[in-house]
Amino acid sequence: MLLSKSAVIALLLFATVSLSATSQAEPPAWHKVAYQVPAKASSAQLAHKHYDLFAFFLSNALHGEGKTTFLQVTEQVRNKIQWRDKQGDNAYLDAFVRSYPFVKNVDLQGMPDSILLIAYLESQWHGKKGKKSADYGYWQMTPEVLKEIQTLDYVSDAIKTTGINKLRSNASLSTQAAQAHLHRYHFYFADVAGFAESDAWLLTFTAYNWGSGNVKRLIADMESRGIAPNFANFYHELYAQHLKQPSDRSLKAAVEYVPSLWNIAQLLKDAH
Repeated sequence: MLLSKSAVIALLLFATVSLSATSQAEPPAWHKVAYQVPAKASSAQLAHKHYDLFAFFLSNALHGEGKTTFLQVTEQVRNKIQWRDKQGDNAYLDAFVRSYPFVKNVDLQGMPDSILLIAYLESQWHGKKGKKSADYGYWQMTPEVLKEIQTLDYVSDAIKTTGINKLRSNASLSTQAAQAHLHRYHFYFADVAGFAESDAWLLTFTAYNWGSGNVKRLIADMESRGIAPNFANFYHELYAQHLKQPSDRSLKAAVEYVPSLWNIAQLLKDAH
């Protein structure tokens, strides 16, 4: 059957509109939390954004035994995160204040502000903290990880050519490198493995500490045993492994990592 000229035009317009709609992916739901722009940006606004974003991720990802376990560990590490010295100073609050002149203008490259909590936890925003042969700098990245990142086509020439130690101790370059590292993790969990957005970010944060290989292996083990792969179940299984191997420092750190980030977010909000 031959179509009239007007019918052909209508079909072409419909196809164009449909293609445009499908090619423009909906922004992540957390954007509604992050991009409520206040009248004036401030450290208090950023502190509350950290809290609101992390609360959004947790509320969407946690349920059942995983939620119970997570809240239990959060309470266990609270004192370690919120401890203050005799002068009333707290290392993570100080890190937030010290970082604000930098982070208020940082290009997040489409990532949630919550990634900055990692730097507060890792180094308390000290550019020369740690061992140069291991974890070092603002984001406590190892030489091996940085050398791998320097081989990526999409990182800047400055990252590729700057010496490892100088790179890790530079706020801007180390943050860009950490973002490249986090982007790879998040791309895998969200776009390859197909986790929901909140689950993908919480798994990304865990992988930053524990390594993506460890996270992937535990998820594969869960699936082999018929356990639904989501962050709540993953966290419950991670905690169960920790109980079986309490002397394993890597497992202990992995269990405490996201609860520690959540404690920092709460600490910042309460102080502002």
